[in-house]
Amino acid sequence: MTDRKLPSLFQRHWAESALAIGAVLIAAVSLWVGYDTMRTNHELVAAASWPIIEMSDSDRTPSGAPDLLLSAINAGIGPAKVESVELSWHGKAYRSSRQLLRACCALPRGAQAQSTPYETSTLDGAVVRAGQTVNLIRVINPGEDPAVWHRFHALLYPGEQLSLRICYCSAFNECWMTNGYQLNPPRVHACPVPKVPFTG
Repeated sequence: MTDRKLPSLFQRHWAESALAIGAVLIAAVSLWVGYDTMRTNHELVAAASWPIIEMSDSDRTPSGAPDLLLSAINAGIGPAKVESVELSWHGKAYRSSRQLLRACCALPRGAQAQSTPYETSTLDGAVVRAGQTVNLIRVINPGEDPAVWHRFHALLYPGEQLSLRICYCSAFNECWMTNGYQLNPPRVHACPVPKVPFTG
């Protein structure tokens, strides 16, 4: 009968310690791989939901009518939550299209949309779907006062100091501030509230 010697207490201590350390290392690696996978998946989902608001101006509607359009388009692939909009002309912010058209384009004070045809839409607080267009201001031509149309037409050209600041967020609350003509607008931690918001 062969005698089998059991490992000494010292040998068993180091063997058990090595197994325990190995188990801890494996758990740590698994945890890191899981975290990295989760982070990568979050980035992929966020990229697949990325919105970008761009401005567009035109003197023709899709139907061919000679109307002036100042529009915001979500050219991204995810919805955009518009948190704030500020529209300024010559450095002064305006709350509505009517106020702007009175200041820039000699819209008569008593004029309604029926007498000098124009339309406006609200972008502030809106959720803009991917590919959706929102017409901020539409000035219809011909109208009873074509001078408003011609003045606003000149306003849309560069150098007329008409500026926009739009702050919007993705579904994951990642936010950007844009002037509507930036491919890579800067990220912001939170959207500021303008002193004079443009509400349309």
